[in-house]
Amino acid sequence: MYFIWLILAIICIIYYAICATYAGAGSSFIFVWLILTAFFAIIFELRWLTVKGIINIPSVVTKLMIGIIIAGAICFAGLEGLIVSEMVKKPDTDCEYVIVLGCQVRGLRITKSLRKRLDKTIEYVNGIENDNSEKYITIIVSGGQGNGEDISEAQAMYDYLVQNGISKDRIIREDKSTNTEENFRFSESYIQNKSAKVGIVTNNFHIYRAKKLARAKGLENITGIPASSDNILFINYMVRESIGVIKDFICGNFRN
Repeated sequence: MYFIWLILAIICIIYYAICATYAGAGSSFIFVWLILTAFFAIIFELRWLTVKGIINIPSVVTKLMIGIIIAGAICFAGLEGLIVSEMVKKPDTDCEYVIVLGCQVRGLRITKSLRKRLDKTIEYVNGIENDNSEKYITIIVSGGQGNGEDISEAQAMYDYLVQNGISKDRIIREDKSTNTEENFRFSESYIQNKSAKVGIVTNNFHIYRAKKLARAKGLENITGIPASSDNILFINYMVRESIGVIKDFICGNFRN
């Protein structure tokens, strides 16, 4: 039974190698898979030494450790369930505004994740307005300029949308925010009708946390518009998002 810890360690190191090869060793958050590898390997080593009689760990300590791990796994699974529940919801079709959350721009070039968000925005807006010619959706692109970015994320998104047929007159650039909480705090000021339905465009794994943060900033009438995410990095994104939800909860970012 104790070999399950070794199997988990092997799975984690293999997934780390895949992510590092695919996206680069410095890619966001993949270091956690090395930490998990070490964690599971240490547990396996302790269990193996105990079974072989080389060391003696009191049974109460063993049971306590296993209990903590099981409780943590159950909590993690529950949180992942909440994240998935928002991923699979269909967006409402009566939005007056759409807020597109920014993410990293490399120089002047948008990343794959950001392009997926923008393509989803174009698909949603064109689809709704083609079905109802009287609909007009204002798009707020939200994101400031960070390290390694030659322009703001808002400007990069604006340029991409205009290049792909979206009228510049309907796009509002919010270019001061540096995180999701600020995305909503600054974007909210551009929404004149506070009761209007607002769509939130971000990658699917991010919808749950994004909606929680939006409500905390006074946006109650909202719907998630989930864009797809990278298949290879999806598990990494899901684990990272769970930690992000916990962090925002502890920091009080979900409170009004």
